[in-house]
Amino acid sequence: MTNYILKEGDNSLAPILVLHSTGGDEHQLVPLVEELFPNHPFLSIRGRISEQGINRYFKLKGQGFTKENFDLVSLEEEAQWLTKEVERLGQHYQLDLSKLNVIGYSNGANMALYMQLKGLFKFDKILAFHAMQLTEVGTPVLSDESKVFLTHADNDPIVSRENLKELSTDLEKTECQLEIFKAKFGHQLSDEEILAAKKWLEK
Repeated sequence: MTNYILKEGDNSLAPILVLHSTGGDEHQLVPLVEELFPNHPFLSIRGRISEQGINRYFKLKGQGFTKENFDLVSLEEEAQWLTKEVERLGQHYQLDLSKLNVIGYSNGANMALYMQLKGLFKFDKILAFHAMQLTEVGTPVLSDESKVFLTHADNDPIVSRENLKELSTDLEKTECQLEIFKAKFGHQLSDEEILAAKKWLEK
């Protein structure tokens, strides 16, 4: 059974997919999406992986959030599952997925960008808070009409500057419109990032 929240809104506005961070759930980012996208319909889906009671979107092979510990088989399986669930629920609730936006934090942002880079889903706008490159994507799928807002802090204990550069390079290959906001508070989601995201959405 898929755990999710569907909030109806103005169907003339783009629907929003909401993806939580490690340890979060479908409720975690509801206040944020309501602040950034008032009146938009949104679909918030919980990752179906639970390891020691911690929710996430794909499995780890060991301790620590490093490329060596990411289970890439699980990543691909869960990305396929999430894509199908978004399509199924979107059809059920009559959401216009052709203009779907996504907001993700950490683990959820990682999954959103992976789906975009692999061509599983083409999002119109992506807000990816503290995302990282999970694995090398040889030839990312072109998405030249997509807009991506990415945040990173140089003192982030999880996402290194080198990893950010690798992720940025992958995204630039898709020819998307990429903006990177430099935060200051490690891996946590800060008020300054939310304000910057609001300004970006107003462009």
